[in-house]
Amino acid sequence: MKNIVGHIDSVYLPVVDREESIKWYQEKLGFHWTGYSFDLGYGPEIMLVTVNNPEDVKLTYRTDHWEGENYDMHILTYRSDNIEETYETLKERGVSVSEIKLYDGNRKNFRFYDLNGNRFDVWSGWLA
Repeated sequence: MKNIVGHIDSVYLPVVDREESIKWYQEKLGFHWTGYSFDLGYGPEIMLVTVNNPEDVKLTYRTDHWEGENYDMHILTYRSDNIEETYETLKERGVSVSEIKLYDGNRKNFRFYDLNGNRFDVWSGWLA
């Protein structure tokens, strides 16, 4: 059957303070703000939506089907062509990051948090 929709166009991130979040993403991740969204130059654009209640900021859910029981699974993964450099740069910029972990001998990942507490994953792509 043929797809009836195209690629993912936009991702909407919940934030507490939109202006503060725009600044954080520009300074920490180097994202380009267009006035409406972050355009990464490929893939979906990232929109920021101010939540009514800070506890509504959440991009994770619990699962037993990833890294053990009750794992806090992330919804969004970024890819990095140089995961070690990305990791070190985020650390230098004061971003909260987990350790880089090798999975199944064929990919590396780490997690980081934005100023709203949103957790994201970064992966290396397949390691041939």
